[in-house]
Amino acid sequence: MVNTAQELETKKKEGFKVPHVWTIILFCLILAGIMTYIVPAGMYDRVEVAGRKVIDPATFHYIEQTPVNPFNWFVCIIDGLTASMAIMSMIWFTIAATDIYTESGTLHKMVGWIMNVCKGNYMLVMGALMAFFGIRGAMGAFELHIPFVPMMIALSLACGCDVMTGLAIAMVPTFVGFAYGPINVYTIAVAQGIAGLPVYSAMTFRVVVWLFMMAAAFWFVLRYAAMVKADHSKSVTGFVNPSAADFDIAAIQKEKMTGRQKILMVMLLVTIGLQMVGPMLWKWSFAQIGALWLISGIIASVVAGFDNEKTCNIMGRACAGIFVGVACIGFARSVSVVLANGNIMDTVIYGLSIPLKQLPHAVSALGMLVIQSIINFFIPSGSGQAAVTMPIMAPLADVVGLTRQTAVMAFQLGDGLTNMVIPTMGALVVYIGVAKVEFSTYFKWILPLYGILMGIGAVGLLIATFINIGPF
Repeated sequence: MVNTAQELETKKKEGFKVPHVWTIILFCLILAGIMTYIVPAGMYDRVEVAGRKVIDPATFHYIEQTPVNPFNWFVCIIDGLTASMAIMSMIWFTIAATDIYTESGTLHKMVGWIMNVCKGNYMLVMGALMAFFGIRGAMGAFELHIPFVPMMIALSLACGCDVMTGLAIAMVPTFVGFAYGPINVYTIAVAQGIAGLPVYSAMTFRVVVWLFMMAAAFWFVLRYAAMVKADHSKSVTGFVNPSAADFDIAAIQKEKMTGRQKILMVMLLVTIGLQMVGPMLWKWSFAQIGALWLISGIIASVVAGFDNEKTCNIMGRACAGIFVGVACIGFARSVSVVLANGNIMDTVIYGLSIPLKQLPHAVSALGMLVIQSIINFFIPSGSGQAAVTMPIMAPLADVVGLTRQTAVMAFQLGDGLTNMVIPTMGALVVYIGVAKVEFSTYFKWILPLYGILMGIGAVGLLIATFINIGPF
């Protein structure tokens, strides 16, 4: 008997569904709490190297068990939220301010202007923007590109594509660029420094691998964009007709900006520029960037002619719309808080490092990649993971016959690429939350690209092993 299309759709909906991201993180939190009762507590001594506390790999020792009781599992959620408040506030205020510019019509007019400049060549526009995000990501930009997501979605819809395309334009090159960025100050610079390598050494080799990864990312995103544009049924997020998205690209390209909108466009570009140079020139952190966007949003509302009530409503709706995603940053951090409070974080690192000593030399590097990927689930911070694992992995590389440069490469790939798929990476959940895309939908969409990138990384690691990439 042939099933009707409706019956097939009903069966599809009744099939397995990926749990809500909060549920996944809660499961990880409970698992971490149970582990504090089962896994022996252990600790490495910390030493100071170049002003940073790092592990002394020869000092692991077991200590008295310090399990975290079930009530305190949930206290750790509050601790994680408290510790993450600066970055959470930055994201809330950047999105709230961006919505002010959107409501004024400025963003849509900017999209029309960009399309006019590029003569309607949407592939050229998307490719140029992806290059911008990829290069910035390679320098260490990560959460800072979240405010661009609404703009990229507007541009994507205007070009006849979908929400996923807009999300991907901003997020995919950022994540891939960050994952193996040749000059990423948060990962490669920290890891090489801890390993005792010259900072940014082996640049040529790393640039080549990075370019292959970026090429794969460009191909994956632009191929999807072209596919959706040609056949709207291919959209994984559902196609939204530009006319149903409150704008028509043909009409917008003909419309001129009002005086207010021209001022707002300059203000938006200045805000984005200050966000970029502030961390470099004035050592801004998340708090300063959040304050910048809050000030920009308030002034923009005055220029746009919005009254107090409308301004507050716009910002309130914007913050409410991404609450789930932003809260995940602190929620996810609670997992590592439980492991640290239970004094089993070091034990987990120690246990994962042991198998590497037993692996054949040819696959030791791949083993490091797998282990770093697993560790990233618990420590989704590039510099934090470097500080915890590189003091172990660097001397371990000496023992198993690998160069320390190879160990650094395994760390960077394991940390960076896994960020694209793990729910404990709060920033990932915020990106997809801003776009209002379900985590399960995103996960299924990104998984093929993740597999391709891991394949490129594995090949790069094998080559690095065979050529004994150095200087040591």
